[in-house]
Amino acid sequence: MQAFLFVDLSEETAFDKPILKMVREHVPAIPVFDVDANSDATLQQYAVRLLQENPETVVCVKSGAGDLSRLMPLLDELLLPHAQRRMLLIGQQSRLLRMLQARPGIAYTLLADEEALRQFLTGSI
Repeated sequence: MQAFLFVDLSEETAFDKPILKMVREHVPAIPVFDVDANSDATLQQYAVRLLQENPETVVCVKSGAGDLSRLMPLLDELLLPHAQRRMLLIGQQSRLLRMLQARPGIAYTLLADEEALRQFLTGSI
């Protein structure tokens, strides 16, 4: 894993995100970046650039009521197949799941909750 990108579609507005803290504890040497459905175009461009410059990025998407269509510049990059990129989906985001299922070249894993993410990180590092 070269980088970690967290996409938060929940309606939570907390700046202290436990998932980011957990990732920083498990792999402190990698860049960690996060965006949400309210992120502006500039932040999304930084996220796209992170993905382009770090092919082995783990992308974690936390489902929620956030508007997925507001993240289209980022989704365009995420929906391109990259052999080393890994997507983790926490919770059910049916629209994104259908997009991923239509693209067999994209690897993704469904996780039930943040504890499942912790186990995934512990097992893969």
